Amino acid sequence: MPYAIINVTVWDGGRTISPGFVLWDGETIRDVGRADTVRFSSSVRLIDGKGGWVIPGLIDLHVHIDEVITPEMFLRYGVTSVRDMGSSPKAVQQWRERWQRGDRVPYVYWMGRNIDTGKPSWWEAVAVKSPREVPGLLQHMYKLGADGFKLYVNADRATCEAVIDYARWMGLPVTAHHETIPASELMRLGISGIEHAHCLLHQLLPARPRINEKRQSGFLRLFAGFHRLKPEGEQVRRLMELAYATAIVWTPTLSVYDLSPWWRQKRPAGVALPETWMKEWSRSYWDFISTRGWSAGDFGMAQQAVVVYKRFVQEAHKYGIVIGAGTDTPAPGALPGAGLIHELILLTECGLTPEQALRTATVNAGRALRKEGRVGVLAPGARADILLVDKNPLENVRHLLQVHQVWVRGREML
Repeated sequence: MPYAIINVTVWDGGRTISPGFVLWDGETIRDVGRADTVRFSSSVRLIDGKGGWVIPGLIDLHVHIDEVITPEMFLRYGVTSVRDMGSSPKAVQQWRERWQRGDRVPYVYWMGRNIDTGKPSWWEAVAVKSPREVPGLLQHMYKLGADGFKLYVNADRATCEAVIDYARWMGLPVTAHHETIPASELMRLGISGIEHAHCLLHQLLPARPRINEKRQSGFLRLFAGFHRLKPEGEQVRRLMELAYATAIVWTPTLSVYDLSPWWRQKRPAGVALPETWMKEWSRSYWDFISTRGWSAGDFGMAQQAVVVYKRFVQEAHKYGIVIGAGTDTPAPGALPGAGLIHELILLTECGLTPEQALRTATVNAGRALRKEGRVGVLAPGARADILLVDKNPLENVRHLLQVHQVWVRGREML
């Protein structure tokens, strides 16, 4: 049965339509336009939006689903799709099966297992011994349902080049969390995206400060030295111009670096943290991303690094670099769903307007997935991932917290 939502203002990813409507049938949007210029067939079931706003469903571009214990929370905050970064094929398959059954989980796009060289740097990562192994590995992950690929911290240049080249032949995107190969080199090889703020900027450091990981958690590496960077100068200009020219999508995941105050005190996007997640993040498993052993000076340095990261995001936006919204959920403090709203708030603090911030989790996310015009927008032929909120999100992204209804691939989920 076809459905149409009326009595709403529609933001389709590029324009605002009022009074607007969205018509969909099954998983696909059939029409979007002005409600005062159309008459609907008697076969269409009309939904009264009661003066709310209809926008594309939100997409979190950086999630680890195998660590998420409350997936239904994504939908509570309007996140209809997530891009998984390295979970096991089994976990992805289980999520997709749950979604097919109609369970309250977002649709998951999978970037395969993290690709290293020589030795896996993380569980579920896979290490290749020779670039000759790359075609077989990528084909294997594609058969398991990969929508793209992710290069990880130990991947050497030959592996990166082989993955990027073969993925280009397959027509699939490649992104990277890399801290040794310069981002500019990956861009020249044809990478599609860069994850995290520090991964784009690490080549600007004159030297990486050493961290005593016996005393301090290795998490400090994400901040050490970056507090001294300035978003100006010839080297910065060349990096930004290259990022623009190569059309990468940069997903800075500002939420990961947001330490003031640390997760035990803060309320992401003004949302109280559930006891289940407070207990989860107290496990020793999360020590790798904790502030264990930090001095007052370490905290001060990290907080200044966050200021620097925000300034670089602002500068990248001025250069026209495509920014994507991702959270690294469920890193401590990144609550499923609410963490993405928190990320959008942080992006507005970087100088993006609410509408520009909203594009990072919709239109830009569709570009990162290589699914432009099919996801992240409300348009004929696009997937019917639809979000109805009570107030205008183009005025304030915090209005995204007031979710009224959610449809994923045309199915009402909230």
